[in-house]
Amino acid sequence: MLAAPGCAAAAGVHDPAVAKLADRAGFPVLCASGSSTAAVVAGLPDVGLVTFTEMLTHAVNLIGATPRPVLCDIDTGFGGVTNVKRTIRAYEAAGAAGVLLEDQTFPKRCGQTSGAVPVPVSEMVAKIYAAREALREGDMVIVARTDARQTEGLEGAIARSQAYLEAGADVAFPVGLPSEEEFRACRAELGAPLLTDVPEWGRAPTMTIADLDDWGWDLGVFAVSALRVALGVVREFFEDLAGAGTQAAWLDRMATRGEMDELMGLDRVREDERRLAELSGATA
Repeated sequence: MLAAPGCAAAAGVHDPAVAKLADRAGFPVLCASGSSTAAVVAGLPDVGLVTFTEMLTHAVNLIGATPRPVLCDIDTGFGGVTNVKRTIRAYEAAGAAGVLLEDQTFPKRCGQTSGAVPVPVSEMVAKIYAAREALREGDMVIVARTDARQTEGLEGAIARSQAYLEAGADVAFPVGLPSEEEFRACRAELGAPLLTDVPEWGRAPTMTIADLDDWGWDLGVFAVSALRVALGVVREFFEDLAGAGTQAAWLDRMATRGEMDELMGLDRVREDERRLAELSGATA
């Protein structure tokens, strides 16, 4: 997909049910972001508090819910080069189509906020070497994210991205570019697929997938958009329910129980049960 012409949109999915909806909407790639995982798994901010096991378990459930490729955030790799190797092997075994590895110090920060501090280039390069060596099949995409734009300027972000690509990363992800001019400059300098988040806030300019396509980028990730929509709607619902004591005003805004059961695959479960019961009776 990254090699195809044009820019694709990736849907950030925060739970398996939402992953199924994104699949049905036709998104070619889904993304399990660290921010959404921290929020739904533990109700915590995106500052490195969620453990390797918690992140991996959540990713396994998302990957299992959809046939679409899932790009998984692994933050800083959960440690040094040895930790990165274990992380890569675990996510490859889980079926992740790709991983996002970032060059921040620990504890990390959201790339759209201030205060992100990158590690030395050599440290991140070593992690990318480790990630590449750890792959058993070799076809999982490694996305190298850099937060250097804040501290080292555009030239620093481009230089780091180039070093990471030369070390074996498949995709560059320079975070926090503030203007169209900088997006175009990255495209001009970096001869590899480029990924960016498409947030509703922060340092990045307001942009669309059509804009990114025009600027020559390859993938735009709406990492936390669906979660923010869900939180806004559920907040409104709970405020109304607490006051009214009934959900009646919301019935036409809900998925029906039948729609929910169908999305979760209840019909397939019942059919399997009937088929296997008949098969066991026939062979007894």
